[in-house]
Order: sequence, then structure tokens, then C-alpha cells
Amino acid sequence: MKKIFRSLLYIIMMLGLALLPDLWLWFDAVSTWPLALAIAWWIPSALLLLAETGLQFGVYHRLSVRVLFTMILFSVMPKIVYILLSLFLPWWVAILPALFMIGGFIFGFTKGWRKLEVKQITYSSPDLPPYFDGYKILHFTDFHLGTFPKDTDFVEKVVECANNEDVELMAFTGDLVNNSATEVAPYLETLKQLHAPDGIYSVWGNHDYCEYDNNHSIGALKRNRKMLFGFQKELGWTQLMNEHVTLSHGLASIEIIGVENAGNPPFSNRANLKKAMKGIVDKKAFKILLTHDPHHWRKEALKAGIHLTLSGHTHAGQILIGKLTPARLAFKEWGGIYRRGAQMLYVSAGIGGSFPFRLGAWPEMTVITLKRKL
Repeated sequence: MKKIFRSLLYIIMMLGLALLPDLWLWFDAVSTWPLALAIAWWIPSALLLLAETGLQFGVYHRLSVRVLFTMILFSVMPKIVYILLSLFLPWWVAILPALFMIGGFIFGFTKGWRKLEVKQITYSSPDLPPYFDGYKILHFTDFHLGTFPKDTDFVEKVVECANNEDVELMAFTGDLVNNSATEVAPYLETLKQLHAPDGIYSVWGNHDYCEYDNNHSIGALKRNRKMLFGFQKELGWTQLMNEHVTLSHGLASIEIIGVENAGNPPFSNRANLKKAMKGIVDKKAFKILLTHDPHHWRKEALKAGIHLTLSGHTHAGQILIGKLTPARLAFKEWGGIYRRGAQMLYVSAGIGGSFPFRLGAWPEMTVITLKRKL
């Protein structure tokens, strides 16, 4: 019952978001247009509402997401900008920023999602063993392989850039797929080319459990998860499902800890940090946590004494203009570096998304250099 109520609430919110600008402009000018154009005026809002309804009730998830965000970006937002500016500017002036916004969104759909960045950051800690001073980790996340067009070479570009960084270890923090393990298959041979001397470690994100399509039976869900686990194993990735590994160099070691998705509602919570850390004898050991959802940092990681936490999930909203991003509405830590004393969280904007669009919040990988602080 709560799920149905929440779904209806989201649909009502989208109804208001779509209809209020349309009604304003209808009474302002559109009602005087020729009949065919006046009827066509309502098509984007109708598509938006259909997409939101489909999304909330698990029907055609991929199509619903793409239509929903396309209508918000190309219909709702330009209309709102035009309405606000038209309150004190002539219509022909007010429409220019709205058109400029549409141009930016077109760039985001055609070029922005390919604009890969490799960021370089440093994390210093007095608890880092000397043998690991200068140790480099490549953090990548949120591939969402089902989003990319079938003819894209973008995944090859990601793999080439990652390997060129010459790091010791790679860490992937979830959402390899959108909705089905089969999305990995076209890229399997390409992803096999990823390599790092100390291995590639991964955790699962909310999409990896393949729960976003109500057409999936319990049996289909189990098969999807088994297939995805098998694909990552075939890639040579070590999947940390509420587990840890001790990584030794010389006479010293650090702990790599991975948990399953630690989501807040409506996302499932399968994380068990206590189980993942069980067996770590040295309580002062240097600890790196891989967890998909950055909420987990405040919820458990800080209290558990984790030195460095790596997360994704937010995509930095997939749109970032200055400091404005929709990710701020849902996350206190939505992108970049966050510190609490000597502890640090890094939230990556990720590589892909639920739909192929990036503007400002460009796709990224991050090279993290560990330094011993004296």
C-alpha cells in the first residue's frame, strides 16, 4: 500500500510540474493558435505523464526513463525559464535563454555523455603503511551499460583511458547494468582488457539486482543475478559481497572492504558492514570501503573507522551548471571530496547513466594516490 501511495504521489508531482507551465502559456498565448498546433501543445506533457506512470509501475523501464527526462529537459525546463523571464522582459528576449538551454541539452545528448574526464586526487593519512606511500587506485562506477547505443566505441575509450593510468588497483562501485545482466554481453571482450597488478575489485549497486522491471519473475531475477555475477567473474573482477580482502605489500597490508548496495528507500539495503569487516584483526589497519551509495558514509562508515570511502550512485545529477545540480536535492554528498577529520569520502559522477545525457557533470574516472602523512 505504501509503495502504491508513493507511486501516486510521484505521478501527481509530475502532473503539476508538467501542467502548470502548460496552463500558464495556454492562457497567455497558445489558446489562440490554430487547432492542430494547440492540440500538439499538450503532447509533451502527455508523454511525460505516461513515462512517469510507466516508471512507477515498472513498465518498459528504459523507455520510460528516457522519455521522462527528455520531456523534462526539452519541454518543462525551457517553459519555466521563459515564463519567469517573460514577467519582466519582452517575449522575444525571454525566449532566447530558453532556446540556449535547449541547445545545451542537445549537446548533452549528442556529445556530453562521451566527454570522459580522468581526475587526479590525493588522500593522505598517518595510518597508511610506508610500503603503500604513492599507491594508486583507479575508481570508476555507474557504467549502466544498457544505456549506450549499440554502435558506440565509448566503452573502448573508457578501457583504454583506464589502462593508460598505470595504477596498482582498480575499484568499481556498482551499477554495471541498468536492468538486465545481458547488457554486459556486447562489451564482455572489451571489459576483459581492463587490468591492474593488484586486481580489480567491485561491489553491486541498486541496478545490478535487476529489480526495476515488474515483468521479471522471482526466477528471472535469480537468473539475472547469477548471470551478472558470472560475467564479472569472467572479467576477472573480485566481487566483494559484504566481504574484505587483505592486500599485502612487503611487510605491510591494507584492507579493501566491499558491501552490497546500502540504499535508502526506495532502494534496497543489502549492506552488512560488520560482516564485511569480520576477521580484520588489526583495528588500526588502513581501511578502504567500496560502497555504491554515499549515504552509507554517514550511516556507518564514519563510525566504523573507515579511512577512505569510495562511492557513486548520484551521477552528479548528470547535469551541473555552476554549483546547481538536481543531485543536491537528494544527497548531502553528491560529488567530489568530502572530509570528516582524517576520514574522506569520494563520490564519483560515474561513467554512464539511466539515459545517455551529460551536461557539466561529465563522465569521469578518478585516480586516487595514497600518501603517508608524517
